[in-house]
Amino acid sequence: MDSAISPGNESFQLDDVVSALKSKNFSLAESLLKAKSSADPCMPTLVVDAYYLIAVLTMGLGAEEKGIALASQCVRAGVFSSKFSYYFGCALEALGEKGEVVRKRLQELRLIPWHVVGFLGIERNFLAIEPWYFSRAMVNLFPRTQPEFQDEERLVEKYILHGWLPAAPLFTPDSRILTLGSCFAQELRNYLAERGMSSDWLFVPPGLNNTFALRNFISWCLTGETATKAYWYDEGDQGGAVKWDDESNRHSYAEVFKRIDGIILTVGLAEVWYDNTTGGVFWRGVPKSSYDESRHHCRVSTVEENEDNLREIIRLIHNAKPGIPIVLTLSPIPLKAATGDKSCITVDTVSKSILRVAIDKVMSSGIDNVYYWPSFEIVRSLGPHLPYSLFGEDGNTRHVNRNAVHLILKAFTKYYFSGQTPVFDTEQ
Repeated sequence: MDSAISPGNESFQLDDVVSALKSKNFSLAESLLKAKSSADPCMPTLVVDAYYLIAVLTMGLGAEEKGIALASQCVRAGVFSSKFSYYFGCALEALGEKGEVVRKRLQELRLIPWHVVGFLGIERNFLAIEPWYFSRAMVNLFPRTQPEFQDEERLVEKYILHGWLPAAPLFTPDSRILTLGSCFAQELRNYLAERGMSSDWLFVPPGLNNTFALRNFISWCLTGETATKAYWYDEGDQGGAVKWDDESNRHSYAEVFKRIDGIILTVGLAEVWYDNTTGGVFWRGVPKSSYDESRHHCRVSTVEENEDNLREIIRLIHNAKPGIPIVLTLSPIPLKAATGDKSCITVDTVSKSILRVAIDKVMSSGIDNVYYWPSFEIVRSLGPHLPYSLFGEDGNTRHVNRNAVHLILKAFTKYYFSGQTPVFDTEQ
């Protein structure tokens, strides 16, 4: 081996090739690469780099089959230099738009080296590779083609609702449904009422968007007991804090619970304001006149706390009305603001994840007559794949657009209310 091109010799570099690539002098780059690669038939580290770059240029300049064959030989050799990724990037950048085409093709064929040390998971003998076990009967797939995202209704029913639907509709158009919690609860209440499908209604504080507040309110309605009544503050019609006190109507609320045929609970926030002296949690926020910096703080509640709250809510409702269907949902509306030094969007991701895991733990325990409706996934998981935004139609970047609201509610009524005809068979 020529000592001038020994892989341990620092003089053997591809910097001259890089310079030729950056000036888009492909003929010079190729000739330099061929001179380096032909120097050692055993293909030491940097020589393998040179051969692979020849393959990239060959593909980019139109001879795809020849380039793929050469790239395959390099990958079989399995030894690349620590600067390989840099050289590879320079070659792709020099090819411009064709470079991305080459990258995509090499990725499809699994011919882009990602390692510089070791061979764990690398099979040099391609003929020895054994396929992974796969059974369509055992898996649920993510949508595989972009056209599938063009029919939102079909997409929701096939890829999001699967596994979460009741065996048969739970309600009739005459069923009395109570909705509690954040935005989805209010939207569903209005949607049902406007279509004559809900025969009972009562005023529910809109600030019940965390599991502590929901537990507190339901316990008060059904048993008259509450441990944090001093913190029942909700937002008034004109904004600002209003102490929610409706003791005179508590028995009316209890009577409504006795009459209902189903209840839908929507949670929205894992972040809560609390009093570190008593541990009590506020329904919504702290009134300005009451705020004490030394006592009142905002924190993100835990999965365990929210799971415990949800289980107690379910227990309270089923004790009062055995077997009544309870539907849990998670609001897709993001946080308006976050305290501390972390960005609101990242804190919101943690907040929603905590609530979703808490709901999933409850659902995984198999409590009878408890269901989950994936409105959160319809907006947050489907939304990024659509050609338009599901938020901000009314100028508020946190509000879900009306077409998305109707998509969610239309699907819900199809599968939860008898007399509605599904447009798509989810078993197909």
